[in-house]
Amino acid sequence: MKKRGFTLAISILLPFLLLAGCASNSAAPADKQTEGTPAASGQQAGQASDVLTLKMGLQPWLGNGPWWIAEKKGMFEKHGLKVELVSFVQDADMNAAFISDNVQAANLATHTTIRMVAKNNLDVKGIIYMDESQDADAILASKDIAGVEQLKGKKVAFEEGTTSDLLLQQALKEKGMKKQDAETVFMPAANAGLSLIPGQVDAAVTYAPFIHEVLDKGKDKGLHVIYSGKNAPGLISDIVVLKSEYLSQHPDAKEKLRQVWDEALEYWKANEQEGNEIVAAGSGSKPDELPPILEGLKFYSTKETADLAASGKLAETVKNIHGLMVESEGLKADIDLDHMLDMQ
Repeated sequence: MKKRGFTLAISILLPFLLLAGCASNSAAPADKQTEGTPAASGQQAGQASDVLTLKMGLQPWLGNGPWWIAEKKGMFEKHGLKVELVSFVQDADMNAAFISDNVQAANLATHTTIRMVAKNNLDVKGIIYMDESQDADAILASKDIAGVEQLKGKKVAFEEGTTSDLLLQQALKEKGMKKQDAETVFMPAANAGLSLIPGQVDAAVTYAPFIHEVLDKGKDKGLHVIYSGKNAPGLISDIVVLKSEYLSQHPDAKEKLRQVWDEALEYWKANEQEGNEIVAAGSGSKPDELPPILEGLKFYSTKETADLAASGKLAETVKNIHGLMVESEGLKADIDLDHMLDMQ
């Protein structure tokens, strides 16, 4: 997940990527990259039967931080796992690797998972609700725009088919509007925010760290946030997914991964500086760049996730995301979202 972005072309590219055997895996700043296809059982020759071996796909996004900490501090081994973190630059590469079983687990945006299920008829289970964006994604506007309802007829810059697109759809929907009500200007998220400073557009959708850069450079112009992920909890979120078939073969995988996740989260909280250094190395960032971004994220323990799922709020959020995607891009409507979630 670059920052959890996706392209509308993924569904077109996937068949070709799969035929290529995921040969296009690109190494991200974390120096993990693998070749070849793992055994279907996820168990390597010579491994003790009680040690589960698997490969996990992820991208240089801070939400994946606990996994880098777990790797560095030996937490996988402690819980009977041998996990290889396989880092990808492009969504398409990681998605193809997961579909073709080159990795058994993947850290995906919730909406990316929904798209995978709908377009590829995958039977997957989301077992860990990792994080959700609060202030890390936002709609910024010029000083004369006080709220989302005033975006009608205005120039709004955002990156089409990404989390920014999803956030804009939700914000407009709450005001009874659609993207067609604004004058949409498509450009990369980094450029979208910066185009707001000289007044090329009236509003822009972007994410951290670009949010802070734009607000800082445009503070004398009255640039401000009119909507953020905090207004739509869970809309922009990440989950760990495995195929249902794999979980049937390895029923202990879910609990072991959850134990590692919780331990790594707690370690990061108790050792913030060291944790930030590990996560910075894994994501290709600098430690001092992390705090303002992390402030806009909420991480979930498995206990918090179970409570969220039991309340029905998680299912409601996922159904809302799916609805937005059905409306905006004609995504398949008839999919079993409840089956996709295994968070309790």
